Amino acid sequence: MMEFAPLKTSRTVVQTLILSGKITVNSKKIKSSYKLKIGDTVEAIFPPPDLPQIIPENIPLKILYEDEYMVVVNKQPGLVTHPTIKKTTGTLVNALMWHFNGKNFPYIVHRLDKDTSGAIVVAKNPDIQRILSEQFKERKTYKLYLAIVDGIPSQKSGEIEAPIARNPQIRTRMDVLSWGRQARTLYKSLKTFGTATLLAVRIMTGRTHQIRVHMNYMGNPVLGDKIYGKKFKVQLKCERQMLHSAVLEINHPVTQERMRFIAPLPDDFKYVLRELVKYQEGKNVQ
Repeated sequence: MMEFAPLKTSRTVVQTLILSGKITVNSKKIKSSYKLKIGDTVEAIFPPPDLPQIIPENIPLKILYEDEYMVVVNKQPGLVTHPTIKKTTGTLVNALMWHFNGKNFPYIVHRLDKDTSGAIVVAKNPDIQRILSEQFKERKTYKLYLAIVDGIPSQKSGEIEAPIARNPQIRTRMDVLSWGRQARTLYKSLKTFGTATLLAVRIMTGRTHQIRVHMNYMGNPVLGDKIYGKKFKVQLKCERQMLHSAVLEINHPVTQERMRFIAPLPDDFKYVLRELVKYQEGKNVQ
């Protein structure tokens, strides 16, 4: 029998959320009398908690595109996307508050993990946020990642289709589990280095840690991944997972023009690639 952490909210709040359609099972509205079955996927939209005031911070950003409706940023590794109750500073939202200089508020459309770099789009008002979010939900976007993985995959290109769910024992970890949500990842080898491989990766679904989980499931975890990775054979200064959101395509939320954004690689990613080339050539790595 599986055990779950208790939900810290009242029965009245839960019933209200069910009546308003904010709690769904298998993407369908339910009645409060519904009895859950094994394999059911429950989704809930709770009112946002009362967060402390978000303080603008002068954090340097690499802007790929900006207009009156949205901004596309090449997010640096180590930058959390949005504030939480425990962390209210040092996030992309804080940085954009400074960048907007009081003229707009950043509305998050999608997320990148703290240590994943690359292209991310942020809306400037709730209506644009809704339009862009629907594109992601309806899979009308195109996202291409670059990943350096440990070892050489058995196939140069392939597809991983395996359900992902939160690990019931380790809440910070996601795993391939039979009761999880359907997840699909495509990958193609771009270059091998003897002990590592540079992959182009596309996610056809948007599950938490999807690429990192699927690469680990395949037996080739992302280099530097502190949760799903392992000790690499080559001693590299690799402080985070080598995963980069390289290409993002969306339809402009107003004009509907198809737009393509390319995020250049950060320095640490380029360093690891250089060191892997040196190792392959039999030279000492730094």
